[in-house]
Amino acid sequence: MRFFDLFLRRAGVDRAAALSRRRGTSRLTVVCPRDELGALRKQIYLDFSAAGLAVSQVQIDQGHDPDMASACITVNCPPELRAELMSQARRLSANPAVRHVHFGAQAALA
Repeated sequence: MRFFDLFLRRAGVDRAAALSRRRGTSRLTVVCPRDELGALRKQIYLDFSAAGLAVSQVQIDQGHDPDMASACITVNCPPELRAELMSQARRLSANPAVRHVHFGAQAALA
């Protein structure tokens, strides 16, 4: 373990900061029609950044239905912005193009 810590320090990575950033991430999965995904994705980036939440990753996958797609969104969310993340999730679920929103990885859908 000490060799790994030494390697991280030489690479310029602060292990404590990396661990604290990992704790501040959340994932939510949005299911919507495939043709609505582009506009919805753009809106997610705009709304989340306006709320102070940083989208770090978006993974798109096709579900069992070829007309539907799911987006697994990883958000950097410090604990003090958790309420804002919940508010954004409620706004997403109210969007008429969105079929389903839930927290957790996409694999939880299966």
